[in-house]
Formats: sequence, structure tokens, C-alpha cells
Amino acid sequence: MAKERGFDALCASLYASVLDPGRLQEVCAGLSDATGSHVGAIMVHDAAVDGGRLEVLTGADPAEMARYEREFAADNPWMRHGASRLHTGAVVDSDSVLSRSELRRTRYYNEYLRLGDIEQSVALCAYRDADSIVTATVSRSGRLRPYGEAELETMRRIVPHWVNAHAIRRELGRLQRQVATLEAALAALPTAVLLLDAQRRPARRNAAADALCSAGWLRVDGTGLAARGCHARDWQRMLQAACTGLPSSGAPLRCPGRLLLRDEAGAPALVAAVHPLPARSPPAEPGREAAILFLHPASAPPRPALHAVLRELFGLTDAEAALALAFLRHAELAGAAQACRISAASARTRLKVVYGKTGAHGQAELMRLLAALAAATAH
Repeated sequence: MAKERGFDALCASLYASVLDPGRLQEVCAGLSDATGSHVGAIMVHDAAVDGGRLEVLTGADPAEMARYEREFAADNPWMRHGASRLHTGAVVDSDSVLSRSELRRTRYYNEYLRLGDIEQSVALCAYRDADSIVTATVSRSGRLRPYGEAELETMRRIVPHWVNAHAIRRELGRLQRQVATLEAALAALPTAVLLLDAQRRPARRNAAADALCSAGWLRVDGTGLAARGCHARDWQRMLQAACTGLPSSGAPLRCPGRLLLRDEAGAPALVAAVHPLPARSPPAEPGREAAILFLHPASAPPRPALHAVLRELFGLTDAEAALALAFLRHAELAGAAQACRISAASARTRLKVVYGKTGAHGQAELMRLLAALAAATAH
């Protein structure tokens, strides 16, 4: 249970960093804690000039960020030997790139890494193109054992969410260059986005969310935000779980959720996905943003770009990508199987392969990943 809470908190920090890049400090610290590392960083390698920079650094002197860019980025042997393996979504252990004996003979180790007691590292690649590579990197001492399977599995599980969050942040950045503020960029997203406080009331919402309110799908009443097309108890329980948490044996566990909203004829109409945001000060403080809620049409036709992204990022086959997109549209496996003209048993088997390739653990987690990627590729 504690391990899952830690993973959920790390995911929450990643999604929160979409709106607040300062939360990447939490991401680095959380990833370091989860893997027994003492240094975490967000690194950007610039292939055009054979250099790079540290955008975020935890567990080390902040002055090392400038020193890395000025003196050592172009001389990073892990990047020189391992860049070809750092495709989007990859998890690469430094020991598989360069032996410890070779590393110790480099200037990079003797004049930089050794001073920070670093001899092993793992990079999680969020983005790769011809010009740049973006990674989250954890590092630790050579006196410790090599990173084990449990730690690598944690990183393989988190990397799809890291790819996802970075893709959304890039899309928002593109929009932000066309408008004056991030608020305006959020307003321009076609996906309905609402930031909820601990009382399950909208603290902020974009134009797409306003349109759903005007159409009667959403309203604010005495219980907070209410929705049409689903059981009120299920809706409120989902929001409570994300905003304040449900009672448990210990402290309330805040967790993400997903719910399908149906139209008057009973057909799937909207998919709602809610993610808790990390609490900073009193979590029950009125107006404090506690969760982010996305709503998108369940019947929206899949975009070719999303199909290509699923194939490129995760290596899905055409059939696997088609099933994933059908699952996103119908929000249930039976409907997705029917749309793909395969049996429910075949759909379940194929979906397990999709889980393995995307790192998603279950239908709710896969839906969150697909919904966020759909938003990122909507333009």
C-alpha cells in the first residue's frame, strides 16, 4: 500500500508539473526516493552543439547546474555512448552503456561525478527528436549495489507518465507562444479542464468546460460539482477520492478516477478522468486546488496523429493501437472489442499486451494515459 501511495504521489507531481513546472523539483526528489538515489535531475541534451543543460537538480549544489553546462555537458560519456538508445519512453541504466572501469578513466568522472559521489545512473527519456533529448535522471554512489529489477521496474512504470506530462507541457508551451498567459493557453485546449478545490468546487475552468456547463452536463450545487449522465453517488465518490481522499486504515488516500457519462439514449457521451494534485499547505483550505478534472467526448473519432504516437512511443502494432483508440472512444472493453470486430477474449488478450508496452496497470491507468495523449495531439 505504501509503495502504491508513493507511486500515485509521483504521478500526481508529474501531472501537476504540467501547470506548474516548479513541481519538477518534487518529481526529481520523489523519483530519487523511490529508487534509493541521492541526486535527481531533468537534463536536456542539445545534439546540434553536442552540449546540454540541467533544468532541475535535487540532492546537489545548484551551482553544479551552471558548471555542468559550462564545462561537462559536451563531455558526458554516458550521453556519447548511450544517446542512440535514448528514444522516447526508454529507460537506460548507465552500467549497460559504459563499464565502471571505463567511466573512472574519464575526465567527466574524475572532475565532476566523483565530487558528487556518483558512479551509476538511470535515465528516463521523455522526448527525443533530431535536435534534443529530454531525460529525468537519478544517480547514486558506486559504493551501493547496481540498480536492481525492483527499482528499474518502478522507473519503467513511471516513464509513460513522464512522456505524457512532458508532451502536454510541450503542447501548452506551443499554445502559450500564441497567447499572453498559460491561463489563456489552457482556455484554448479543446479538452474540458477544471481545477477543483477540496470542496469539489471548480476553482478554475477553461472555455471547453464552460461549454459543458452551458450544455447542462456540469453544474455546481450544494455537493460541489455535479454531472449529468452518471449516478450521482459514483460521481461524488470519484471526486472525493481525488480531492480529499477516502477513509482508510491510515490517512485518507487520494487517488485518481475515471467515469463514463451517458446521453439520454444511454450511449457513451463523455469520459471524465480526475487526478489529485499534491497538497502544499492545509489540503482542506477553501479555494486550494486539490485535483484536475479532464472531460473529453467518448465518441470522438480517433485522430491519425494519436495512432502514430502510440506506435512511435510504445511500439504498438496497428491492431493494438486500434484497440487502444477504440477503448478511449467507448470507455469500456466490450464496446472497444465490438468496434474492432474481435471477441471479448481476444480484446482482453490484446489489451494485456498494450498494458505491457505502455506501462499502464489496469484500465483506469490506461484511460488516463490515452486521454492525456489525446489532448496533447489534438492540434
